[in-house]
Formats: sequence, structure tokens, C-alpha cells
Amino acid sequence: MKLELRCPAAAENAPEHARVAVELFAREFERELDFSPVSIEDVDTQLEQLREEGLTAEDLGEALFAVGCYLGEVMVLALHGRWRATKGSALDGISPWPMVVTLADDSAWDVIGKVFRRFEIGDSEYLPAYFASAAGRLG
Repeated sequence: MKLELRCPAAAENAPEHARVAVELFAREFERELDFSPVSIEDVDTQLEQLREEGLTAEDLGEALFAVGCYLGEVMVLALHGRWRATKGSALDGISPWPMVVTLADDSAWDVIGKVFRRFEIGDSEYLPAYFASAAGRLG
């Protein structure tokens, strides 16, 4: 899948990609995303609606990438994580995406891949549960 992004897909640009998701949700769905953990429920609900409409990951590649960055940015802000390159992380060789979120326990989270899986597979990839799992690791 070839993505046409506003800026390069790199850890330092993840917050900018997350802002693209905020703009998209405001414009297309009249939903305000505020980078809070509770907003992940709105994201999950909207992804399910798009999925039920028959859209594909190919149709929504850039949007799903941005939403993955949004999920990651919520984790960075709420769980004191950080963006880093996948290469050299615990997900090196596992995640095809160029950046992941890492937490204080050095766990790495494939937030972009998770959003794509949520969209492609469905409810079993529920985003609020993913966030809760990450939060639970920190005690």
C-alpha cells in the first residue's frame, strides 16, 4: 500500500499525523478528538461504521495511518510514552510500520498496525481494550 502523507512517516512527525486525524474527524464526522483516553471509543466506533459501509484499508490508507498516530499520541500523552523508530525496538522485524510507541517498561506498541487490524478484522481488535492493556502494564 502506497500512502500519500503530508510529511514523512517518522517518529518525529507522529504528532503532526495525529493532528491530521483530529482534522479529519472534525471535518468528516463532526466529532472532536481531544487526545484523551476516552476519545479512543469514538475512534473505534467510527472505524466500525466505515468498515460496515464496505470501505477498505486501501481506500482509507492515509486516514488509518493518521488515526494510528492519534492512538499513539494518546498513549504518549496519557501513559508518558514516546515515539521511536521501529528499528531497534522490541517490534523490529515484526511491525512493518516505521514507528511505534514505547512505554516506561520498554514495551513497544504497534499503534498504526493496531488501527489497520481493527479496521480489517473488526471488534476483536477493540482499541479501548488495547489502550487499557498498555495502561495496565504500568501498574
